[in-house]
Amino acid sequence: MIKAMSDLIPTNYADGTRSSRNDTPASQEKNRMPNSTKRVTLTKRQREIYEFLRDKIINRGYGPTVREIGLHFNIRSPNGVMCHLKALERKGLISREQNMSRAIQLSDAPQNRLSVSLIGIAVSGGPIQTATSSDEVVNFGSVFEGPEIVCLRVEGNAFLPLNIAADDYIVINRESPVQAGCVVAALDDRHSVTICIVQEGTNQLVSAVPGTFAATRQVLGVVTGVVRKFRVPVASADQTL
Repeated sequence: MIKAMSDLIPTNYADGTRSSRNDTPASQEKNRMPNSTKRVTLTKRQREIYEFLRDKIINRGYGPTVREIGLHFNIRSPNGVMCHLKALERKGLISREQNMSRAIQLSDAPQNRLSVSLIGIAVSGGPIQTATSSDEVVNFGSVFEGPEIVCLRVEGNAFLPLNIAADDYIVINRESPVQAGCVVAALDDRHSVTICIVQEGTNQLVSAVPGTFAATRQVLGVVTGVVRKFRVPVASADQTL
């Protein structure tokens, strides 16, 4: 886990709020955050939210949603959370992408690698289609959203009809509600993993693999994605181009 930052309770703030009456000059000086270009001051709640954001981004790999922040700090209104996020953004500590649920980035940390630049569209049998905007970014954070994200590593070829091959990783959300139309990983009577689809209308599980049955014993969770890693050869030191 990351180390907690020093208390950052200031005397005066750019957003017009005031400090506690118990602040002393010594503590006020201590509570200013050093920055490469300027000294940033935060309210107690802004500091707590910033540390929460930093912990999730660094230790979990992606930032929390507005709802997660509200639940953690018992802030009932999403607008209340947004006010704090906008204040942190004004003070240069975070940046946010509009219309993206996991788009909070730390200004003093490397970019979240769950978001990558889109360079184009690969059309099967046709030329590449360039992206509509050079700044377009694709966020894969939704694959890993939720506090109970786990994965299974695939062995064998049982899931090849689903284009899931050996050594792929099936990403599973164990807390996501099982609803009609979603894909789930489950165990059958032999405790083997099966991939099923929740049928519309009946909410029954049907096997996603043609020719197999969904004799499910236990649902492991909702499948949110599949990760495939390719081997990238590493050039030796004496190799030249």
